[in-house]
Amino acid sequence: MWGPGMQISFVRVGVGAIVLGGLPATGYCGDAGGGEAWSFVEDFEGEDPIGGFDRVHRGDRFSVVVDPLDAANRVVRVDVPEGEHYGGALHVDFAKQLEEEPTRAYFRYRLYFDASWMTPIGGKLPGFGGTYSIAGWGGKPSDGTNGWSARGMFGGVNEDGEVPIGSYVYHADMVEEGQTYGTGMWWGVSLVHGRWYTIEQEIQLNTVESGVGHDDGWLKAWVDGELVFDQEGLHLRDTDALKIETIWFNIYEGGKAPAPESMHLLMDDFFVSNQRNSGN
Repeated sequence: MWGPGMQISFVRVGVGAIVLGGLPATGYCGDAGGGEAWSFVEDFEGEDPIGGFDRVHRGDRFSVVVDPLDAANRVVRVDVPEGEHYGGALHVDFAKQLEEEPTRAYFRYRLYFDASWMTPIGGKLPGFGGTYSIAGWGGKPSDGTNGWSARGMFGGVNEDGEVPIGSYVYHADMVEEGQTYGTGMWWGVSLVHGRWYTIEQEIQLNTVESGVGHDDGWLKAWVDGELVFDQEGLHLRDTDALKIETIWFNIYEGGKAPAPESMHLLMDDFFVSNQRNSGN
């Protein structure tokens, strides 16, 4: 289930832009499945860099700063104060942007852990959500009909001083298995502080037939173009009413334990589409 991925390159296509119909002048937009191309792009270079998102939680924790490795580039900084859990969250909601929710989606972003990010605990990173504010996060277990999520995850700093990352999934078998919180799925990679990484994730929800969900969903992740995670057999839903509600750019410390010290990370170049493509 492990193997090489494809190298991709970043493009800048405006600020908080939803592109429908034909391709933009630069960049790639995937096929939404109905013959109409679309994408969401945010590079944090505009006057209102978080204004293009559909929902913002703890907007006071986001600030636009100069890239520490490129003075000509602006990036978003996310602060987690000492004794706090958030971070915050930025959402791209498909129902608002496309008037329909897909069953397959892809996104990428760039991630930079500042030297202050020395947590021993771990927490949440950007990923996919279909909670509908009912279940699939925060100790509200999924049962196949009430919600699901597949956020990214970071672990506590390891003995090499690096930050392991993975996926944190609220799936349809949780209640039956007696789980209250999500399942951690490590990608087998750890990130060093002070450098940029390109993180990509793609998900396909499982199919549903007569109220029974099949174990045929999947979740993939790439780091700097290399496939590092390929999880098949996912069972996230037992009803077609649950789809991919949102791309959930979530930064959260914990678990139950808050940040032991103030820390921050940087993100840039958000791109959301329906599927990964070598032309992205």
